[in-house]
Amino acid sequence: MTACDNESSSSENKDRSPISSSDRLKVDSNGYLRNRGGKEVTLRGINLGGWMIQEAWMGPFEGSSGGDKSWTMTNTLDTLDNRFGITARKELIESYESNFITEEDFLWFKRENVNCIRIPFWYRNFLEADLAWINGCDGRNSVTTNPGFLRLDWAINQAKRNGIYVILDLHGAPGGQSMDHSCGTLGKNELWTNQQYEQAAAELWKSIAIRYKDEAAAAAYDLLNEPQNNSGYKGANSWPPGSERAVYETVRMYDRLYREIRAVDSDVIIMMEAIWHLRHLPNPNLIYSGPPVFFGMLSDTEWAGDYNSNSSPQWGGKTVVWNNVMYSMHLYDRESGSFRNHIDDMIARRNNWKTAFHTGEFENDPIQPEAYYLMNTNKINWNKWTYKIAGRNLGGWSLIQNADYNQINLETSSQEQIRTAFGTGLRTFQNGTVQPANGWKFQTGAQWLDAFRGGIAYGNR
Repeated sequence: MTACDNESSSSENKDRSPISSSDRLKVDSNGYLRNRGGKEVTLRGINLGGWMIQEAWMGPFEGSSGGDKSWTMTNTLDTLDNRFGITARKELIESYESNFITEEDFLWFKRENVNCIRIPFWYRNFLEADLAWINGCDGRNSVTTNPGFLRLDWAINQAKRNGIYVILDLHGAPGGQSMDHSCGTLGKNELWTNQQYEQAAAELWKSIAIRYKDEAAAAAYDLLNEPQNNSGYKGANSWPPGSERAVYETVRMYDRLYREIRAVDSDVIIMMEAIWHLRHLPNPNLIYSGPPVFFGMLSDTEWAGDYNSNSSPQWGGKTVVWNNVMYSMHLYDRESGSFRNHIDDMIARRNNWKTAFHTGEFENDPIQPEAYYLMNTNKINWNKWTYKIAGRNLGGWSLIQNADYNQINLETSSQEQIRTAFGTGLRTFQNGTVQPANGWKFQTGAQWLDAFRGGIAYGNR
């Protein structure tokens, strides 16, 4: 740690006001964010990765349960159910979530002038494996017993009182939106071809929109994290990356979820991820006006290109104009030229389309300071991946780590060992303070926490 870890990085954050109705954000006519008072706001903050949906590579897991891209949150739930029963599993997950992020973390965010957190969650926070609402509660009434909504309620209230916006990110959709472990399943990718899963995703977003309608602290809804309905993993229910069919399916799903939310809330910002290439997203102002699109007319092999005409078939899944939207990229580039090209692409499309742009995840060591500079000077909204990692030293992947945290094997460790690992040792700070506890350490250095602080401080917004 450095001396500044125990001091405020800015004097103004102590007096930052809670989020009020006048702070509700909207995309203006030039593609920038403004609150209802007309003040321009650029979102700068962090992801709470590994909290509401665990990713084994970032947690205190070893053995088979610690394998990147081989162990998922579904494996965790199933293993705990089989070994200890559903009641014990729910208690263990509750303990993990209650300790991994606490009130003190939000105090630290405020101290550091973070103005936005992105919260990855997945459908099993709210739904049983059979897609029934947990406790029979869909969260559409003010009082709820559904643990997913209770967790989001708490996080939004903590953020709101500390003057921080929240982006809600569906990191794991029913059926899986990619073959990757990050969506809580592995090798399924069935959201795109199973109507039951699609309907469940739509109902989940509808419930979220109903519950948080007019909540100013809820800055944006990130519809699907990294929706890779392509053959990157050579699995079923997927199409070649960038093919007309893959792009069509992504746009069609976005359009469906957009319409479900807009039927409830006409004001909230809705976010769509291009992930790696902006050419995979349409001009939001266009509606497809070509002939009816059938699967047989869509190429499963040819590159869809970047035509962005309202008659191009890959945009055939788009039935309405998308208003008040923000497009998001995930930038893990390690070379300056590549990163600059993505920023230039965002700027050009913002100028042409008048939509907002956002970097939803990034880790760019060794060019991290330059990456912050380029995003800030061009008013690109951003959320760094990620806040904290337990049990590993992964350098710039997080701001805070506890590399020596006791690891467990979910298949062999005792229930008591797991309970301990999911307990108070996960807490980042001492009670009521922002003094690190339990062996947690800031990742100081020019590429890591220092660069993050410089990025947050830029412009004093």
